[in-house]
Amino acid sequence: MENIITLENVSKKYKDRTILENFDFAFEKGKCYGIIGRNGSGKSVLLKLIAGFAYPDSGNITIRGKQLKKDIDFVDNAGVIINSPEFINSMSGLNNLLYLADIRKKISKEKIIEVLRDLGLENAMKKRVSTYSLGMKQRLRLAQAIMEEPDLLILDEPMNALDDDGVSEIRDLLLSLKKEGKTIILTSHNSDDINILCDSVCSISKGKFEKIKG
Repeated sequence: MENIITLENVSKKYKDRTILENFDFAFEKGKCYGIIGRNGSGKSVLLKLIAGFAYPDSGNITIRGKQLKKDIDFVDNAGVIINSPEFINSMSGLNNLLYLADIRKKISKEKIIEVLRDLGLENAMKKRVSTYSLGMKQRLRLAQAIMEEPDLLILDEPMNALDDDGVSEIRDLLLSLKKEGKTIILTSHNSDDINILCDSVCSISKGKFEKIKG
């Protein structure tokens, strides 16, 4: 199986706390990986390193044969959800995505509307984001992540703020994307998310990374 991301001897500290230490791992194309661990264990830091939002203190991260910080500054052809939603509250959900899509000009307005409908935002897409609930903002973030059809998804707690129906819908969506050959790396505190979605499960604890499934 082809590797899409390779981490070699990666270490990262914040102040005097070791987040990752001499970490080696390869993420295979077309699989879904679940990253688990306690709050503060380093799950989000790992995703930030892969996305290029932060850099390791030592070691190399290679994505599709390109080394972060050397060949590329950020991961490319990827949908990323890390940290809180950042949208322009005075604009509608649709206009927020149109604004972002205009940067690379890869997709049409019709495609964006289709994605918003798939994520249950058909009746809210023309409303200001300031009126959105946390769950609606999370759906909008997911729409942003998948709308350009990237082959890699990096998702930090993608089910946050969703009700039970929303969680079920997003699980089905992610399963369908996996069937299409997308590579998915996600964190979740919900063991059901991990068990249902992930081919491989890895745990972070005290700077150590351990593969526990797959």
